[in-house]
Amino acid sequence: MTSAVPKEIPDPLAFAADALAAQGALVERAGAECVAVLPGTLAAALGVSDTCTLVDGLATGRGDRLACGIGSPLLERLAHWAGARGAAAALRFDGDPPRPSQARALAERFALRNAVYEVEATSVAETTYVVAWLAWRAESDDRYDGRVALAMHAGDGAEPDPSMIALADPTWHGAAFGHAPRSAASTAPLALLCQRAATAVRAAIVPACAAVARRHERDHRRVTEYFTALARDARSPKRHVDPAAIHQKVDHMMRERDAKLRDLAQRYAMRVSLEPLAVVTFVVPAVTVRLRVRRRKREGEMALRLPAGASCLDRVTCAGCGTPTGRPALCDDRLHALCEACVPQIQGRPECAAC
Repeated sequence: MTSAVPKEIPDPLAFAADALAAQGALVERAGAECVAVLPGTLAAALGVSDTCTLVDGLATGRGDRLACGIGSPLLERLAHWAGARGAAAALRFDGDPPRPSQARALAERFALRNAVYEVEATSVAETTYVVAWLAWRAESDDRYDGRVALAMHAGDGAEPDPSMIALADPTWHGAAFGHAPRSAASTAPLALLCQRAATAVRAAIVPACAAVARRHERDHRRVTEYFTALARDARSPKRHVDPAAIHQKVDHMMRERDAKLRDLAQRYAMRVSLEPLAVVTFVVPAVTVRLRVRRRKREGEMALRLPAGASCLDRVTCAGCGTPTGRPALCDDRLHALCEACVPQIQGRPECAAC
């Protein structure tokens, strides 16, 4: 059972000012009003002058004064624009960083499957994560909808504790947020995010695919049994029929059956689409732990990270397939971190897809 969490309605005037500023307008708050200078294309799209004053309420007064109250045409147009595309924000978490002793204790229990390591040093610094909410839709003979949420480090793609998703949610009242520069999002590994989104959606639609497969199998069996019965009756006529005519009739039935089975395959084919709902570039304080790793005769370094609000270290990114893993193995040549799928057995010399 879930209960609705009451949320405060945003100030309509502030929303309108932010929406216009996001479209390139210059907006300045002046007491209970906002003075706005709009680009020509934006003013033409809204049907207003390029210099106007935003006021709260529904009554406008003079022609250059635009009402921004709930239900006003301008607010409805801006809300429609905001809802027509995924939202993006850059936030900073102003909470306390984790304790270095906690990160060090977690690092000492880290599992390297085929190498040994020593904890060398810890450091505290701000780091950037990307948190994305995506909507998926699977369509076949029926339609299924759902949502997935992903979080990853903007630099190396490491996967943080799931609590990072809740921490980055701007609607969570327990978080202390500040604004962060949007340029931080430029380091986000977009290809890796898309790859993990596809993997998450494939896992999310497993029940839907199973239901569609059951219905496809049921209809396939019905069609096959129907035409099998027709063919059996055609091969055993109650009166004498030319064998060539029987063969031609049965052949026609089989072609009709195959056509219907092909139509079934198209009808039950699963078509999946993915749409971004919101992306938050989230700057948080984190503790980085440096490890000295040894594998056979080679030595190298590995960095583990514990962000604020997390209870476990980030899962490192597999250099071979990009999957996050908490129990990596290292290759012999360049000490690449590899997941359990790329290196299922740690005996011998593992093959590295990244070398």
